[in-house]
Amino acid sequence: MDPRGFKEVSIEELLTPKKAFWKERHPNVWAFFCPFCRAERRLPYNPRPGRLKHYIQVGLTAIVFTCVTWKWFQFKGLVSFLPFWAIFEIFYRTRVRVALSCPHCGFDPYLYLSDVKKAREEIENYWRKKFVEKGIPYPEKDKTKAATASPDSSKVVSENPNLTETRTGR
Repeated sequence: MDPRGFKEVSIEELLTPKKAFWKERHPNVWAFFCPFCRAERRLPYNPRPGRLKHYIQVGLTAIVFTCVTWKWFQFKGLVSFLPFWAIFEIFYRTRVRVALSCPHCGFDPYLYLSDVKKAREEIENYWRKKFVEKGIPYPEKDKTKAATASPDSSKVVSENPNLTETRTGR
C-alpha cells in the first residue's frame, strides 16, 4: 500500500472496465428496418401511447383545467381527463404515423396494412416526385413489351426437353 493512500492496480484491471462507459442517449428509441428498402429507422417514441409519463401529463392538464374552470365545474372538471386523453391519443398516433413513413422510399406501414394497392401507388407517387425534383423522366412500364418479352414458362418448358429432364431429375 502506498503511503499516500493509493491502491496498487494491475494493468488488466485498468483495461477491463467493470461497467460500460457508453450509455445510450435515448434508451426508449423504437428501432426497426424498413421492409421495403431495408433502411434502418429509429423513432424517438413508442408507437403506442400509455406510459406513466403520458398519464401524468394528461392528468396535470386535467387538474389545471379543473382549477381554471372551478367556478363552473368544481370537482366534475376532473372528468375532463377523458376528452383530454382522447385528444392526446389522436395527436400522438397521428405524429407516430407521419414519422413511420420511410423518408428513403415512401413506404407507409399503416397504409400497407389497410390497403396494399394504395400503398404501392403511394410509393410510386413518391418516386415520381423524386424523379421530377431531379429532372429525370420517370421510367414507365410498357405492358405490351412486358407481355411479349416474357413468354409463358410452361410453353418454354414443354418445348425444351432438356428443361423437363433437369426438373424431374431424370
